[in-house]
Amino acid sequence: MFAKKPNKSETLITVKEPDNKNRKPADEDAPDGSTTKKRGKSPQKKEPKKPKKPKKFRTMKSFFRSEDMELCQLLLHVDNAFDCIMELGHQGKVQFNNIYDEDRLLNNLYSRKMTSCYEQLRLVDNLHQQIIQMQVKEIFYPAVDKEERLLEKELAMYGDRLRRLYVESAALVEHSHRLEQRRNKMIEQRYAITKANKFLASDMGSELLYSESTMISLVQDATVAPVNTQLNYVIGTIRADKFYSFELLLYRMCGFNLIIRFAEIPTPVTEHHREKRSEKVRKFTILMMATSAIIWTKVLKICTHYHVNIYDCPRSSRLREEKVRELASEVSNIEKVLAEAMAMRRQILEMAAQDLFIVRVNLRKAAKVYDVMNRLRMMGGLEAPSFLLAECYVPASDVQVVRKSLRQASRLSGGADKNDQKENPPAKSDPDQQGAPSSAKEDPDDDETETELGSVNYNGKTEDDSENETELKEDAKMTPHWDHEDVERDYFNFEMITTEEVSSRPILMKKHRMVNHMPPTYFRVNKFTRGFQNLIDAYGIADYKELNPAPYTIITFPFLFAVMFGDVGHGILLVVFAVILIWNEEAIEINQISAVSENEILNILFAGRYIVLLMGFFSIYMGFIYNDCMSKAINLFGSSWSCRYNQETVSDAMSQLTLDPSDKTFYTGNPYPFGLDPVWRYCGQDSITTTNSLKMKMAIIMGVTQMMFGLFLSAANCVLMRKNADLFLVVIPQIIFMTCLFGYLVFLIFFKWLTFGGHKGAPYNSSCAPSVLIRFINMMLMKKAEGVDEHCLPDMFPGERMVEYVLVGVALSAVPILLAGKPLFLMRRRKVQAAEVRGSHRSRDQRRQTIKEMRSTMHYTNDLDESISESSRARVVVTEEEFDMSEIWIHSAIHTIETVLGSISHTASYLRLWALSLAHDQLSEVLWHMILDEGLAHKGSLIASVPVLTAAFFFWAILTVAILVMMEGLSAFLHTLRLHWVEFQSKFFGGAGENFKPFAFPPSNHRS
Repeated sequence: MFAKKPNKSETLITVKEPDNKNRKPADEDAPDGSTTKKRGKSPQKKEPKKPKKPKKFRTMKSFFRSEDMELCQLLLHVDNAFDCIMELGHQGKVQFNNIYDEDRLLNNLYSRKMTSCYEQLRLVDNLHQQIIQMQVKEIFYPAVDKEERLLEKELAMYGDRLRRLYVESAALVEHSHRLEQRRNKMIEQRYAITKANKFLASDMGSELLYSESTMISLVQDATVAPVNTQLNYVIGTIRADKFYSFELLLYRMCGFNLIIRFAEIPTPVTEHHREKRSEKVRKFTILMMATSAIIWTKVLKICTHYHVNIYDCPRSSRLREEKVRELASEVSNIEKVLAEAMAMRRQILEMAAQDLFIVRVNLRKAAKVYDVMNRLRMMGGLEAPSFLLAECYVPASDVQVVRKSLRQASRLSGGADKNDQKENPPAKSDPDQQGAPSSAKEDPDDDETETELGSVNYNGKTEDDSENETELKEDAKMTPHWDHEDVERDYFNFEMITTEEVSSRPILMKKHRMVNHMPPTYFRVNKFTRGFQNLIDAYGIADYKELNPAPYTIITFPFLFAVMFGDVGHGILLVVFAVILIWNEEAIEINQISAVSENEILNILFAGRYIVLLMGFFSIYMGFIYNDCMSKAINLFGSSWSCRYNQETVSDAMSQLTLDPSDKTFYTGNPYPFGLDPVWRYCGQDSITTTNSLKMKMAIIMGVTQMMFGLFLSAANCVLMRKNADLFLVVIPQIIFMTCLFGYLVFLIFFKWLTFGGHKGAPYNSSCAPSVLIRFINMMLMKKAEGVDEHCLPDMFPGERMVEYVLVGVALSAVPILLAGKPLFLMRRRKVQAAEVRGSHRSRDQRRQTIKEMRSTMHYTNDLDESISESSRARVVVTEEEFDMSEIWIHSAIHTIETVLGSISHTASYLRLWALSLAHDQLSEVLWHMILDEGLAHKGSLIASVPVLTAAFFFWAILTVAILVMMEGLSAFLHTLRLHWVEFQSKFFGGAGENFKPFAFPPSNHRS
């Protein structure tokens, strides 16, 4: 449809750094008579380069903590600003600041171009509708975002080509409509004349025949004297839905002076409307006869009002037949012309459909680019501004990538770098010498040898000198700053760049000044980690440089899910489903792009395919721990228990049947090697008691462990962000409180498991094992154990009571520190700062910062004041309210109450792991025994048993997938999500950050 764009490899102008062996001496004359000068310092004095960190390490680091953000200013020339921003949109690594604010003033330089883009999109939509109407196949390009880069100079070609196609297609459409209307009128006239001829002439007696004199006598007015009169008649067509009101109106107006005959046209007639689409309607042909010439004026007016098409009708039968044949011939000719017009229209639409999708995508991207350009700040004069200035955030590791993309876009647009191509054309040499770099080229693949425009000081000084001078000037708000690893200034000749080239090249400068706005948060994710990061982002965006919960969620989320969903069979179903999604990953992605309608459920499941995969693997693992596969146990290693009851003992209703672990006849003393012993699946009430006790204690252990891990992550946040006050006055007291109380509870659980039970004698047998819950309640109430058997020990270990008293005292002593530690510290710091800066205008900012820190006790952010000079700090504009001591104490009291009560409620909240695991186990067992077991126990003949078993298995499989896998899986997923959002992340995660929202084009699909 459009002209082919030049190859990128042909348009890129690269400059290679010359090798030492081909470098000319410093004093050797050049061919043009000039002398070649050395570029900066001697190569022998070049310092060794610092080794770069591997890319994988940087990616992993930016996943645990947010990527370092650089506040930059982007200066674009109006000649290549479009192509540069278009490249940034495809790259998606630059976030423009404050351009979409409500009070943002537009420069209105590109309003007309935006209007032109939307007008061209209107033409594209019109062509698209015609393509759908004509059932022409539109070609879809899945890789349009990767292979197509729109240049501004191509937009004019887009507009000319689209307007020409639209005019040609619109002319053909209008011409076709006119031909169709003419054909339809001819068909209507032919049918009307045919019916009138049958009525007025003989037709083998098929209709009642009237002579003309008889018709005249029927419509003759009795009050008028008989004179020589002539019968007048008119034929036409009218819509069927308007005919009956039309007939009634004529009867009331003309009475018996007018005779009307009608007949319905067999096929519906197509009518075209400008404001509506074409529609097919039913129509009647009418024949109106009268002798009076006076009434025809009224009749024709009524016909005009009802949109009746009036046609000429010859008076003789022979003429009418000739007219019918003539109309039939004309209809045939019109249909041939229509077929040719439709073929031509289809040909034009097929040409447009070749790349109409690409045009539509590129025009929408162009409209977004012009919208951004319309919001940027103008620079370089009021009458004719030549530059656009934008403030943006760029990931630190992508600064050089963005600069390289800007240079590439500038070269493709034919900007400043076109002079390099004109002044330094490629030298003609032998093929063997073409690979040797010349003195005017630079290796594009070597980042160290690429020269940045920002490192140029326009006073003829190097970047090092300019940076040294900038450090002495505190009033300077921004300076060009580049990484030493990517700029090799020792070999750069500053005289090679002219003022004309500098004026049109894009410049990305790092900005060094105090900002009130916290940098955005950006984590590097891949297709495996993106799903887990989405779970965290659904709760809140992490603060800048705050620890990201997603890496730890990769393990803890599927594991806690599996604790509630532990079943080998159900876990295998999840794994199979996830493997199917992963195996068909490319096909599903292509289908998502090319699908006309969006399948939201499939998109959600596909986005979390790796989450489902890990949940399935962990469910299989926990199923082996529970020894549960579809409510059945698997005896892999042989049970350590045996039943020694005979039939007489079992049949005795008065005997109490138990499994005594201290009796070697029942228990061998060797635990089951992995997971639960299969005997507990068939022990009735003892099975429920044993598994409930085990799962309840496991839930407490995992809950306390995860919450303690969250507190240690909170301590790590304080260390990384240098929040020493929060570390010693908030986090450490919380750790002490949790460790002394609930950490001791976990210790009691493990101590009981390791000390009591088995073949041990009193007081360490199973009958003397104390209740951990009762021990913990007695510890909190400071009371001794009551009702202890004389053969058992009063304490679980020597000195238990003293240890508990000490732990409770230490835990309670941490509460006052939580309550008053941070307020007292802030009060003392305020007094010290007030004494140091007394009389300074900064004192108000310091007092406002104090209440800000108190409000963000668990909201860790970068304290930007610590890394800013005194002169820069004086320029900070703070809009927070004044220091209020009462508000600080209120925040501290609320936080203390939340910590103390939350430690208890959050620990109890983890008991949902036990409850949902029990529910899942019981539902699985009910489905087995009530449905599948009935089919297996059928005692009929083989012919009858097979259908019964098949039906039972069918219903059991459907209910298993629908209830146990889907409904129970969704329930366990939501409960696991709640545990992470509330119980785990509340210990260290602020979630009040701002997500990095770069200017990027969304992936193009068939719906775009």
